[in-house]
Amino acid sequence: MAVAVFTALAAVFGTASPAQASDPAASDLAAWQRTGQPDRLLVVRPGVVDLVRHGMLESRRISGMGVVPLSWLVRNTGSEWIGRPGGDLSVVQIRSAVLLSPGSGLRIGAVTRKVLFTAGDSTASATWIRGSRATLDIRDTTLAVTGSAGATRVRPYISMGAGGRLDITDSTVSGFGLTGRASSRFSGVTWGRGSTGSAVGARFEGNRTGLRLEGSTGVRLDKVTVEHSLQDGVVLSGDTKTSVAGLASRSSGRHGVVVGGTPDRTLSGITTEDSAGVGIRATPQNGLVLDGIQSRSDRGGGIRLLSCAECTVTGAAVRGTQVAVAVTGPGSRAVVKAPRLSGSRTGISLDEDIESATVTGGTVSGCQRGIAVAGPRVTVTGTRIESCLTGLSVNGKARHAALHEVRIDDCRTGMTTSATTTDVSLTGVQVTNTSGKGLVSASPGLRVTDGHVSGASTAIDLAAPALLDKVTITGAHRGIHLTPGVRATGTALDVLAERKGIEADRGAVIDITDSRVRAPLALGGAGRILRHGRTVVTLPPFPWLGAAAILALLTAIALQTVHQVRHRHTPRPQVPRHVRNTA
Repeated sequence: MAVAVFTALAAVFGTASPAQASDPAASDLAAWQRTGQPDRLLVVRPGVVDLVRHGMLESRRISGMGVVPLSWLVRNTGSEWIGRPGGDLSVVQIRSAVLLSPGSGLRIGAVTRKVLFTAGDSTASATWIRGSRATLDIRDTTLAVTGSAGATRVRPYISMGAGGRLDITDSTVSGFGLTGRASSRFSGVTWGRGSTGSAVGARFEGNRTGLRLEGSTGVRLDKVTVEHSLQDGVVLSGDTKTSVAGLASRSSGRHGVVVGGTPDRTLSGITTEDSAGVGIRATPQNGLVLDGIQSRSDRGGGIRLLSCAECTVTGAAVRGTQVAVAVTGPGSRAVVKAPRLSGSRTGISLDEDIESATVTGGTVSGCQRGIAVAGPRVTVTGTRIESCLTGLSVNGKARHAALHEVRIDDCRTGMTTSATTTDVSLTGVQVTNTSGKGLVSASPGLRVTDGHVSGASTAIDLAAPALLDKVTITGAHRGIHLTPGVRATGTALDVLAERKGIEADRGAVIDITDSRVRAPLALGGAGRILRHGRTVVTLPPFPWLGAAAILALLTAIALQTVHQVRHRHTPRPQVPRHVRNTA
């Protein structure tokens, strides 16, 4: 009858009344109601531990301590609640839920080498540790799961709430976190809103979420490893003043690290590897700085900034993924500084819906596309792109794209611009040793200044109007090609081609001023090539050094032939008979 009455009161009022606060049974019943009505619940209070079964106070133990050691609970609660399986003094099995009330604490220390939490067949039979305005200190031990197996088992979790402190030092937590639609607060190990603490030298293995900071304050993460999480490895959401020094997330079932909800934060010392999703995923936020991030073989991408305003990625090292660094989503304004990106499908992707982006310095190598610019107001300065199928692509809704001092080496195609883009400018761009075309442009109004293209089948292929100023072309099979109907202007061009200098197809027109074109067929095609100013058209320079070398070789052959002819009748010298070693 008492249980029914208190259950009704808890359902109506939701919190303990003054009468309940003074009555241990009523207070325990309210706690039992709030925590999901577990079969067995240990309520730890300062100096007191209550054993609650099915909502009823079964027994009370007087600890006389604010912070209770786990070994004390083993001695004083009984094996049905917390015991030592098989009599092993270094192993403890927890068979009940544990609630840390305000002002209380629990310490799990080095004496207990392993703590086994019993997985339940239902949420009522599950085990967990929760608390608020309390402390939980875990050191030099392993927290693991035992009990029922299979996909339906209810896994344990640890969750610290407002005003609480959770510290995990030199310990391992494995197999934790409710699955399915359970609250994210119970997804493994969680520092909740208003809590604090640390994880130092800790490992989190096979949890639903390795560890989660959700509204916490001042949590320290140092030398933390998260592996084989079922979902995200690490979630940092709405946390403040978090300190990170050495955080590794590997083989996560979703993303390696998810960051969001906190403005103007800096994160460094993070490594992700082999995530099924993205290595680091930044959700909408302002002022995020990612410094020195490393991502290896994260299958969904290395770093993704989603609607991230005034965000900066500095010194990122990413390899072996789909997109090494992606900036996407409305309102995105991002800066990527000195990246080291390799072996990915796309090095840097700047999507159509962003507001602006800047890339400075760094290298991109061994990708199918080095840099893909699809959004507006993008600036790329001083970046080197090497050994890609396409070095740099400007496409989609790109407009006002400015490329300065970019170097593209050893790619199949150096750079492409599509017909959907406008106001694209290249200044000081160098394209060398491409096996295909150096620059292919269908962007109307393309402007190229102080550029240099060498070693291409066609150095510049224009399918839209363009302005070329002070462009140098060397070592190309064909210098400049204009497709039918294109109009272009060139000033101070210097074209040295192996076969064709400038070729204009039918209906195409190019005006060249104060330029030099040197090729066996300097000007060709059915279009018009109009020369102005001091434009010079000549054959390529004669290779005098090579000719001299060939002449010297031919002279040597001739002299040797004359020598052999003159001495063809000269008898061979005879060897004296007493000489035997003539072999």
